[in-house]
Amino acid sequence: MLKNPSTKIFASWAAWTTWATLICSAGLVAVLLYKMTPKSEPWTFVVSVPETPVLGSLDTRSEIITPLDEKRFVHGASVIATPDGLFATWYRAKYEGAYDAELVSSRFDGSHWSEELVVTNSARVSHDFGITIKSLANPVSFRRSDNEIWIFFAASRLSGWATCEIGLVRSFDNGRTWGPAKRLQASPFLNMSHLTKSVPILFSDGRIGLPVYHEMNRKYPVLLVLDQSGRVIDRRRMGNGGKVGYQPSIVPTGPTTAIAFVRRLKSRHPQSILITRTEDGGKTWTPPAPIDLPNPGGPISAIRYDASHILMAFNDDPEIERNITLAITDLEGKTFQRVGVVARMDSENQKSAVTYPFLIESAPGQFDVVYSRPLKSINHVRFSSAWVQHGMQPRTAQQ
Repeated sequence: MLKNPSTKIFASWAAWTTWATLICSAGLVAVLLYKMTPKSEPWTFVVSVPETPVLGSLDTRSEIITPLDEKRFVHGASVIATPDGLFATWYRAKYEGAYDAELVSSRFDGSHWSEELVVTNSARVSHDFGITIKSLANPVSFRRSDNEIWIFFAASRLSGWATCEIGLVRSFDNGRTWGPAKRLQASPFLNMSHLTKSVPILFSDGRIGLPVYHEMNRKYPVLLVLDQSGRVIDRRRMGNGGKVGYQPSIVPTGPTTAIAFVRRLKSRHPQSILITRTEDGGKTWTPPAPIDLPNPGGPISAIRYDASHILMAFNDDPEIERNITLAITDLEGKTFQRVGVVARMDSENQKSAVTYPFLIESAPGQFDVVYSRPLKSINHVRFSSAWVQHGMQPRTAQQ
């Protein structure tokens, strides 16, 4: 019996189409993996060792940045220094994860905080990305050059933060105007479930290290490596295992060494801060291990203080975000000394937690913390190295 020629042609065409699809898919995966491969060496950090002049007052200065009648949910603040003061940014929405969220900013001139300005919102980011974005969160400001500010942020596609990907907006006039948002390709597959929280670090060849975390099903810290244009070229998981902690705050301690303070999972015991270390410039990291400081499952913000110390802000309680405490540690993260408390929750209201500290040194001997309280205000505290040094004295130190 003779075969129908059209059937033979159709079968050949179907086979060819199948093979072409497989080849194209394999090629696409290869291209994505190639783009995620680091193209520059060596893996060494920029290590900035600040001076530690004993400057300023022994008093701290505190103020509320947001309007006193703020009704919306505000959270996830970050701050950087500008030529004329400070630039803070946070997100706000009707409630956490709501549609139509906004990233907003305010400036501090040394005397007062300015009126809020909108940096971008869910609708604008949806337009820029070409996909529907439900909500925004955790903007992280980064000083790229004298006039250039980058803001990394988390953009949620659906309900829940596990569907986030990371966006980037840039300003070339110190935050007065902003360009369109750009998507960071944190994974070649789906590009979902990566979020921001902590300040980036720099590599010696100009690459940028962005501390992020993965949240879908398993929470763990991640170091994204970006080229100078902001394109992701590598991704390094920080620590082994599955559910190990999240929101790493990385502090380089030498050309190839760094430690990262990791927010513990609320289900993890002991209820303490976790630390992971690298000795090869961030290529590999040790499994996060607990240290002798409590943590209720809140984030930690850490910066280099001087040649031999790190300064960190954290919630000093195993169960509740009841205060924001400053502590000093050695570069190995092995010895710790509390130096003082910069914010406390209202003892009469157990829901008035003080959360999400973000710490910077804005000038030699001058430090600033922004934080949320109780998710309807963004707050600012300024203190000096004189305050830190006073807190380190034996008569006031808490061991």
